[in-house]
Amino acid sequence: MQRIKKGDKVRVIAGKLVTKEGIVLSINNKNNTATVEGLNKVKMHKKANAKNEKGGILEKEVGIPLCKLALVVAKAPQGISKIRYSKNKDGIKVRIAKKTNAEVTGKGK
Repeated sequence: MQRIKKGDKVRVIAGKLVTKEGIVLSINNKNNTATVEGLNKVKMHKKANAKNEKGGILEKEVGIPLCKLALVVAKAPQGISKIRYSKNKDGIKVRIAKKTNAEVTGKGK
């Protein structure tokens, strides 16, 4: 079960991009990776064709393994926290930060 979802603010905790933060644009469950806005950019050389008339060197973001990402939570020590699931008063399943016991809303907050 993935605890990081599209729209969450995350921080990289391992690798060359350590301590960088961004918002999750998409999740790839097959490869267990997430595409994060502004992080892990690569340059691709594209040839001009009918669809892409210009061609040239294009920059694009590629996936970062989910095991290298941590969810950023306000008021948590060091800003990150693990997630647990619970039901709220209405009986709806919600995500809760373990360190602060606060509900995680996502959408970059």
